[in-house]
Amino acid sequence: MNKLKKYFFPAIIGLLVLLPLVCIGSCLISIFVPANPINLTGSMLDIDIPKGTTVLTNHDTGPGLPIPGGASDGYTFIVLQIPSEKIVEFTDTLEASPLWNPLPLSPEFAGHDEEFQPSFGIEETIPITTSTGYYFFIDYQEEYNKKKGEQIYDTTQPFYERNSENFTFGLFNDKDGKLYLWSIDT
Repeated sequence: MNKLKKYFFPAIIGLLVLLPLVCIGSCLISIFVPANPINLTGSMLDIDIPKGTTVLTNHDTGPGLPIPGGASDGYTFIVLQIPSEKIVEFTDTLEASPLWNPLPLSPEFAGHDEEFQPSFGIEETIPITTSTGYYFFIDYQEEYNKKKGEQIYDTTQPFYERNSENFTFGLFNDKDGKLYLWSIDT
């Protein structure tokens, strides 16, 4: 019993002190150390980004603070340049993906190109009407409803007519090899 008191209790107390410090440290690192834009883009658009891709634009508010009540709102706008020798291969990858669609935008989005453009003072635009290639769109409010099996968010209106928006839009222009990502959570 003395050995138990001698080693076990100090170890438990040490863990109780160390665990909160590790948790706080990992939260601070995730807030202050920016994610790699290439990895972030790949994960958000469910694709592997080719090696040699460069970042042309990176506007990212990050994931926000993990506080209940909407403090995690934010946006990401990234433009990547796919290497010219990998454009055809990357185009083939998108063509084979069930999540990517060939341009032009589908009829449900036709006439609403401006809704996919970055905002919050970002001057760059996504060349939707002049591009050829593929696009990606996911409505996270609709996806959340499917996951929960009930209508948590009112998704009866198009995403651009709702009180809040939570979507990711990606476009790959196969003419110049630029990959655009606009993700917003308001």
